[in-house]
Amino acid sequence: IVHTIEEIQGLTTAHEQFKATLPDADKERLAILGIHNEVSKIVQTYHVNMAGTNPSTTITPQEINGKWAHVRQLVPGGDQALTEEHARQQHNERLRKQFAAQANVIGPWIQTKMEEIGRISIEMHGTLEDQLSHLRQYEKSIVNYKPKIDQLEGDHQLIQEALILDNKH
Repeated sequence: IVHTIEEIQGLTTAHEQFKATLPDADKERLAILGIHNEVSKIVQTYHVNMAGTNPSTTITPQEINGKWAHVRQLVPGGDQALTEEHARQQHNERLRKQFAAQANVIGPWIQTKMEEIGRISIEMHGTLEDQLSHLRQYEKSIVNYKPKIDQLEGDHQLIQEALILDNKH
C-alpha cells in the first residue's frame, strides 16, 4: 500500500482522525435509534396502522446496530495493520540507509579501480615479471575488498525481496 514512513504516518493520522469521530457517530446512531423507538411508541399508543415499510428509509435499527458493531470491530484491525506496516516501513528504511551507506563507499571505490585498470593497461612498463607482480598485488587488493561487495549484494537482495523500489539516500 505504502512505500515510506511518511506515507504510513499519514494513514495513521487519518485513522486516528476517523477514530476521533466515532463518539459523535455513536451519539448520532443512538439519536436515530431513539427516534425509531419514539415512533414505535406512538404507533403502539395510538394504534396507528403501519402498512408497508418506512418510505424515508429501508434500513432497520438491527441493521444500523449490526453495521455499527462491524465498524467497531474493524477499528482494532486497522490499528494492528497500521502498526505492522509502520514496523515494516521502519525496517525498509533501515535497509535503505544500510545499503546507501555501503553503496556510497563501494561505488567510488569501484570507479577508482576501473580508472586504475584503464591506466595500468595503457601504462605497462618494466619487465614482465614486475608487471605481473604489480597486477597480482592489484588483484589481491580487489579480492580482499570482495566481502564488502558481497555484503552490498546481500543487502541489495534484501531490498529486492522487500519490494523497495526507491532509495533517496
